[in-house]
Amino acid sequence: MLAKSVPVAMAQGSSCWGCFQSLVDIHLKLADVLPLLDIKYWQAVVDYKLKDLEGYPDKSIAVGFYEGMARTEEDIHLLKVMRQKCQTLIAFGSCYCFGGIPGMANFSDIEQCYDVKFRHNKTVNGGSVPSVNVPAITDVVKPNTDYAAFDVYLPGCPPTSKLILTAVTALLEGKPLELPPYTVCHYCKREKKETPISEILRPYVGKADVQRCLLEQGYICMGPSTWGLCEGQCVNKGATCRGCFGPSPPIMKDHGAATISMLGTYAPIDPDKLIAQVKDPLGTFYRFDYPTSHLGRIRIKHEEAERRRK
Repeated sequence: MLAKSVPVAMAQGSSCWGCFQSLVDIHLKLADVLPLLDIKYWQAVVDYKLKDLEGYPDKSIAVGFYEGMARTEEDIHLLKVMRQKCQTLIAFGSCYCFGGIPGMANFSDIEQCYDVKFRHNKTVNGGSVPSVNVPAITDVVKPNTDYAAFDVYLPGCPPTSKLILTAVTALLEGKPLELPPYTVCHYCKREKKETPISEILRPYVGKADVQRCLLEQGYICMGPSTWGLCEGQCVNKGATCRGCFGPSPPIMKDHGAATISMLGTYAPIDPDKLIAQVKDPLGTFYRFDYPTSHLGRIRIKHEEAERRRK
């Protein structure tokens, strides 16, 4: 145990708060962690204001946790302030690391997003885009690394409580954080026979053999290309991996492209049939990290070019 607590800041961009919930979910272990924390900022829990964070000397906060992606100008400002004030900045969760599920909004342009969310929402009449007392929304979701560098990746949707406890304890005690580089398959207990896939199945079709590899049975599982910091929780409980921890190191590689390439080696299926059987390729292969993918980068450049033309 440290002799004195360590100054930390916890900030939230556009997100669901699930990552910080996972921190709270370490339950009784909080009794070991909380004495280590001198919380300087955590706007979702403690009544600190942004001006409080802005008022701290630069690099006076030892560790910063930032959850969420930068969807608004306020998010971007908060992210940059966190980088300025924190010695070590942790990318906390897949929204921060890769853009997360909200990054799939980049499949559409901002006006289409406004239509769905505000103007033509089925639950409202005469909807309009709010503009009073709300921060401006960015045209496109960019990876947070485009705005600020960070020092530690802690992905997951959300990161597991075990992973958070391991990482937080090591960082606050000044010990090196060494995360295993293995994919989900390393932790999967199912039998693998390297059997070619003859057909792609939807998750609800048929009854999977509880002993066999789900991918080899025709169910799309992203375990072979996904960082296994979850220790294979989903696959060992009977669910395919959706890829929420992103690509294994080197972490910023194209997760979706790696999975599609992997699927090609498992499924010697006619390309037209394969395309017909994979019903939602973008949502399947890029659910958590579209903004950091090659396709996502092309989309971002397109939106930026469109904005310059207007």
